Amino acid sequence: MANEQCCAHAPTLSSTCGSGHVEEFGGLKTYIAGPSESKLSILLISDVFGYEAPNLRKLADKCGAAGYLVVVPDFLHGDPFDKSNPNRTFQAWSDAHPIDKVTEAAVSVVEALKAKGVSKIGCAGFCWGAKAVVKLAQHPYIQAAVLLHPSFVTLDEVLAVKVPISILGAENDQISPPELLKQFGEALEAKKEVDCFLKIFPGVAHGWTVKYPSDDEEAVKKAEEAHKDMCVMSGPQCCENPPVLSPSCGGGHEEEIGGLKCYVIGAPDSKLAVLLVSDVFGYQAPKLRKLADKVAAFGFYVVVPDFLYGDPYVTENLRPLHLYVKDHGPDKSFEDAKKVLEALKCNGISSIGAAGFCWGAKVVVELAKHAYIQAAVLLHPTFVTLEDVQAVKVPISILGAEIDKLSPPELLKKFEEVLNAKPEVAGFVKIFPGARHGWTVRYKDEDEVAVKLADEAHKDMLDWFVRQLKMVGESSSGTLGISCI
Repeated sequence: MANEQCCAHAPTLSSTCGSGHVEEFGGLKTYIAGPSESKLSILLISDVFGYEAPNLRKLADKCGAAGYLVVVPDFLHGDPFDKSNPNRTFQAWSDAHPIDKVTEAAVSVVEALKAKGVSKIGCAGFCWGAKAVVKLAQHPYIQAAVLLHPSFVTLDEVLAVKVPISILGAENDQISPPELLKQFGEALEAKKEVDCFLKIFPGVAHGWTVKYPSDDEEAVKKAEEAHKDMCVMSGPQCCENPPVLSPSCGGGHEEEIGGLKCYVIGAPDSKLAVLLVSDVFGYQAPKLRKLADKVAAFGFYVVVPDFLYGDPYVTENLRPLHLYVKDHGPDKSFEDAKKVLEALKCNGISSIGAAGFCWGAKVVVELAKHAYIQAAVLLHPTFVTLEDVQAVKVPISILGAEIDKLSPPELLKKFEEVLNAKPEVAGFVKIFPGARHGWTVRYKDEDEVAVKLADEAHKDMLDWFVRQLKMVGESSSGTLGISCI
């Protein structure tokens, strides 16, 4: 029965389909799409019907257009399963294509990608191909794994995984039914050192991501949803749980400050200001503005600039984050932030604190290397280095997550050691147990534990600003490191 569902809706294979090309790569004929110079690659391992399946190549083209170098090798050596052949059973075909041999061949492809200069590789396996992916994920060959309607994958294999893994399953699946997938999810959740994601798609059957009829709008929509989830998992952790942006959310208003659109709230005559630098999702994120409102209630004038110029990161377009960040470098936002700070000083502000979330933390740590601000808070920082922290000259608080691949606890502890060795700079580092990267502004409202962890981090941030900024405001003449012209 499992084999019948696995082999249902066989595609019409085509050696010429797709906008990419076929060449020998890693010792195998391989369909290749995307920029050859990309440092990020996605390896797709087909189901039993092989690398000439049109929907599979269409997905490869989509990922390639998003900036990934995509490789789809012919692990079946020109011998896809032919369900119309009555003289060859599925078992006989499977015996001729042992997964261990496929895994060995996949390692050769990975080595060829690395030799080409690729720095990070994600691997996705469909049905039969998921078995090979989970075996790769038990070693550091790849940096992320995705299993789509997996076949023949066992709980023991999932428990041995060592890289971030996403499992996308079907509600109607006799091979990997929801009950089994939930066991996989529970086992992975217990492994805090491995980032994981499980999603069971309602109303779909095994194979839906690559064996959908192109004229069925609903089927196409459900397949595309899974494709998006696959690419997000191949990208950074900082893209998880993106907010639904709203230009009208919050109790404040928008105005231009320092040449940038800004969300502003708080008493305009306050001498104390807090600058919030968003993550890649920008200044219209409801939870970020809700936090701004909370900070303003403590007497601060709060400014949340649009450092992204109306171009927040959108996960749906499958654009790799590294290409997005290339267009929105923290160095440019650092220069923009100085203009905002100058405008605040010219309006009578005497002390300014700045908090940065994820991507925004890099901007804030640059400000903290100078006298542009009087206090800094980094929340689940990204791209911040040990050298950055060593150069900080103002009081700084770093609030990190226990489950964070971008700034793991080991790195945060090194930050703490550096700050402890700098008695002239007040420092504070806290790692929140059970929290995931992005938890302070991308928590789920229905998750009471997540809300509580976020509230705790907000309180720590506020306490830091109250203590540092009000002390500075009372003891200084309000001179900032920027001239008001």
